[in-house]
Amino acid sequence: MKLTLLLLLSPLFSFAQQGNGDYTARIFYDVEEALQTPKEVFKLHLDHSQLAKISPNIVKFQNLRDLQLGGNPDLDWDKTFELLAQLPNLEKLSLSENDLEVLPATIRQMSALEELVLVGNPQLNWWVTFSHLAALPNLSKLDIGNNKIKDLPPNIGQMMALRELLVWGNRLINLPPDIGELQDLVELDLSNNRLRRLTSTVKHLKKLRKLYLWNNRLTELPTEIGKLKSLQILHLGGNNLTTLPTSIQQLKQLNNLGLAYNNLLHFPDKFYKLSNLKNLDLEGNPKMNWLTVFTKPNKFNNLRVVNLINNNLIDLPPNIDALQQLQVLDIKQNPMMNWKSVFVQLSQLSSLKQLDVSNNNIQQFPSEIQLLDALTFLNIANNPTLDWGSTFPVLAKMNRLESLILSGNKLQKIPSSIVELKQLRELELANNPNLNWELLFETLEGMNQLQILSLVDNDISTVPANVDKLIKIKELHLWMNNFNLNSVQHRSMQNNLPNTSIIYMPRYF
Repeated sequence: MKLTLLLLLSPLFSFAQQGNGDYTARIFYDVEEALQTPKEVFKLHLDHSQLAKISPNIVKFQNLRDLQLGGNPDLDWDKTFELLAQLPNLEKLSLSENDLEVLPATIRQMSALEELVLVGNPQLNWWVTFSHLAALPNLSKLDIGNNKIKDLPPNIGQMMALRELLVWGNRLINLPPDIGELQDLVELDLSNNRLRRLTSTVKHLKKLRKLYLWNNRLTELPTEIGKLKSLQILHLGGNNLTTLPTSIQQLKQLNNLGLAYNNLLHFPDKFYKLSNLKNLDLEGNPKMNWLTVFTKPNKFNNLRVVNLINNNLIDLPPNIDALQQLQVLDIKQNPMMNWKSVFVQLSQLSSLKQLDVSNNNIQQFPSEIQLLDALTFLNIANNPTLDWGSTFPVLAKMNRLESLILSGNKLQKIPSSIVELKQLRELELANNPNLNWELLFETLEGMNQLQILSLVDNDISTVPANVDKLIKIKELHLWMNNFNLNSVQHRSMQNNLPNTSIIYMPRYF
């Protein structure tokens, strides 16, 4: 597909040194070019360059910190590593998608190496690999995602310097107990595997702050997870959990808990002890007993974001209206909600700034939404059965709104009352093909704060002549429509809107 993307861009900044010691913003993509200033080469990216060999001159880059060699499977790796071992300052090395079978033993000589990426090398001998890597005193980050690994060899526990271990997108069913030897780990990514359980030795990962386990086959968590006193982020979405262990209450530092698309039935009695929780994702758990969630709302003094998408809700969970610090609430795809009751509850949330009620088949917008005094973002996309005649007068009174999403609503016009939204900066009208565009542009002319207007996917065949009414708009999104602008037409439009970035791509399907 040919894509035409026409943007009004600010002048590009030159690659300038950013005053960060030896580092520079410049990335070199060619060895010969880099040889012109070898002492200034800190980053060399040779990914997917169809290399058969590495130039011996690479050893002249004695300041090289970051080298990417991904997607060059024809390289002679023994000779390559003989050269790389002569780069005393190399800290980051990417070898993704290279069909590697064995890492040469010379990697042991790369004592400065801190980060290694081995994504997409499913033939690698992991026992040999880990044996070599265990000899690297500074290796703190290892990414071995997407390698079809079924079992991690126990010598993974020998890489004592690791702080980040990324094993996403493999075929793990179990973890070796030796994972508990990596006691300096701060991040462990096991997402998108086939794990049925976690080894109890995870309790030894006392420094772990981030644990990603989404898209596995977990039916329960070990009690020992409560020993992870430093844990701040725990993502468990896409598993088969029905509840959480009581010990989760011990995770006093936990601020982000992801539980989307499990089979949750209830929470443990003292879930409220997670008093530092800021973000709670409960999307896609329609069997949940919501009475067990916010039992003591005054304990959730830090809770800012709640996701309740796709839960077959009729009313909001009890006590959610007592979460006085709640700022973001997403309740899209709950079409059976009693919206009158919902907005009565929401009116108690004086801190609520962002609300998403899209895809809900709302018929009537209750006037109580006006009581959400702090609301700056409102998404009511894909509610085409709304009574828009009564809705817009209500919206017009929400004078703090900065972003309003009205996509997919079969709108035919935007009433002039929208100009009452004095703070509105972003208006999205995608997929409303029956709108009267000339009338719309006339209406929007009076909105002095409006900066972003999206008219994506609207079957627009010709740009209305009065598009110059949008002269105050900074971004105009016109892609996926039915007109094709030649260079003359685009230049004419750009001349009429000299301060606007016009983002345009014709539809080819």
